[in-house]
Amino acid sequence: MTIKIKRTVDTNITPEFAVILGQVALAWVDYGLGDFLVTSLKDGTHRQGSAHKQDRPDEEPGEAGDVRTWRWWNEDKGCHHPKLIRFAKKLQAAGVAVVIHPDWIPGVPHMHFARKGRAFQRV
Repeated sequence: MTIKIKRTVDTNITPEFAVILGQVALAWVDYGLGDFLVTSLKDGTHRQGSAHKQDRPDEEPGEAGDVRTWRWWNEDKGCHHPKLIRFAKKLQAAGVAVVIHPDWIPGVPHMHFARKGRAFQRV
């Protein structure tokens, strides 16, 4: 298993979030969700104050990531597959902040996950 990261992604993240990223990637594959492709870490367009920290100095690493979910997006119904929703709930139960973003930008549905507090349990 590999963690695939788009070439344009700024990988400046905290060591703690790197552990979360690895755990989420392992859980993603174990859950049978296919390829794990990170589309954003400390970069991209996000709301001000986001845990991505894209709007903060380089010395302040990010603590959030986005992973592509188009494989689990049902365009006809305009929603994600229930399997992805169940996976997100498992992550939340393990202490990860998760938001599943719909297809707001056509062709770009994704799952946002971030460090939540200081605790993280194995998924």
